[in-house]
Amino acid sequence: MARHSAIGKARWLAAQRAWLERWREPGTLDRENARIERDYAPILRAWGETTRENPSILDLGCGPACPARFIEKGDKTWLDPMLDDLRRLFPGRLPKGRHLATPAENIPAPDAAFDIIVCVDALDRFMNPELALHEAQRVIRPDGVLIVGLPTFPEPLVRARNFAEHFLPALRNEAHPYSYTLHGLRKTLARHFDLKEERALPETSPADARLFGREYALVCKPRA
Repeated sequence: MARHSAIGKARWLAAQRAWLERWREPGTLDRENARIERDYAPILRAWGETTRENPSILDLGCGPACPARFIEKGDKTWLDPMLDDLRRLFPGRLPKGRHLATPAENIPAPDAAFDIIVCVDALDRFMNPELALHEAQRVIRPDGVLIVGLPTFPEPLVRARNFAEHFLPALRNEAHPYSYTLHGLRKTLARHFDLKEERALPETSPADARLFGREYALVCKPRA
């Protein structure tokens, strides 16, 4: 799959606002927390045990659910450009740690700073996913682990969504500028990492399921 054409800043800001509005709906955070615990917590805990005793962990595009909290050790950094808004929206509910309200394409950390990077349901709303993965590649340690989770869709639907994104703005998915097939997601990650594990999750959100979507968790290691 060819690289996506990166969206502009205005489109990205509109996507961030639309994504934030989703969290204002009553009960959304509780439902998402339950889903993350059911589907991702076993994967996160298992791979968390493969690292050193006190790992440095980055949750990239963490949102208010902060999936990396299910890794029950380590020093955690939560990064999301809307983090200040989310902390106001959910006072006291985001976990402790270092909070960075900054885009994923410019991570304020030195090279090889993190043992584990978690990126769940976020890659498709970055301004430039390729650049964000390049940054992840820069800040992960040589023996580190990247855990990515994302809904994927059949190729005809992805092509239609990409066409709408560029030519039919009224029909685009406002909160998610990018869409991936499973094959496309694998190829995107393979440009930066080596895939070590792939797992279809037991359930997909009702909205994605109606579009024949399926969510996957992919575990990667830095390329030698």
